[in-house]
Amino acid sequence: MKKMFQQQEGVEMRISKSRHRTVRDVIPSIFIGLLAAFQMILSLAILGLESASIFYDAGRGTIYAGVWCSIIFFITWISMSCYRKFYLK
Repeated sequence: MKKMFQQQEGVEMRISKSRHRTVRDVIPSIFIGLLAAFQMILSLAILGLESASIFYDAGRGTIYAGVWCSIIFFITWISMSCYRKFYLK
């Protein structure tokens, strides 16, 4: 934060100009890319484990919760990847 002094008619006034921090200043884009990749791996693991569970015994399934969770994870990592592309511009 830069502080400047301005003098008017013998009275000294303090003027402070602050720069607001943006998301780009706080979080590097590589971190967003790593999170997106990690979420992609997790979504594929969830879908694979749920598929194996259904194949093993479909009658004792958990109402296919892994399928529904993987849909949310897929949407999230795709949006994070798109955000990273726009983030770099």
